[in-house]
Amino acid sequence: MKRIISVAIIAAAVASICWGCFKDTVAYTIYNVSVFEQTAQNGPENKAEDLFAYAYFVDTTEWRIASWEDAQVGRITNKTTGEIKEIPDRIGDFIADAPYQVSIELNKKYSMIVIVDRTLRMYAYRKYELPVNLPSIKAKLHLSAWKRSHTSSGWMIVNPFFGVKDNSSHVINQKTNE
Repeated sequence: MKRIISVAIIAAAVASICWGCFKDTVAYTIYNVSVFEQTAQNGPENKAEDLFAYAYFVDTTEWRIASWEDAQVGRITNKTTGEIKEIPDRIGDFIADAPYQVSIELNKKYSMIVIVDRTLRMYAYRKYELPVNLPSIKAKLHLSAWKRSHTSSGWMIVNPFFGVKDNSSHVINQKTNE
């Protein structure tokens, strides 16, 4: 009887270990981003309200956004060949009053995620390497108009108009202490 119980226990242990081998593998990630804007140093951070998000299934070491105009229309350029891609592989969903305003599904090994803030006239991009069995990610992105282009938490944040004067001779997107 002891032998039967021992065999049953061993069989149950082996079955429970192997059970994990037969689970479905998730081969995508829903990348959710909460985006905050800050227009002045020490100023309040507010949720962004006018965003455009997209992704290309490319590696950021090979591709770039050549200009503000390109960022706005979803265009990227190959750093070596000059090849241009104008149709993103994914367009993100944007819901202004959601806790995470941007949501985009990624399902390839490498992705270049781009978020364009039309209000601040800034954009951010990052490389994302798809993990196995991670169906959802929640991230935050802080865009500070008072800073030059910089990196933060894996994002390259580009401020193409930092220190540029607008038509009324006022300097926009420059460091201020309000």
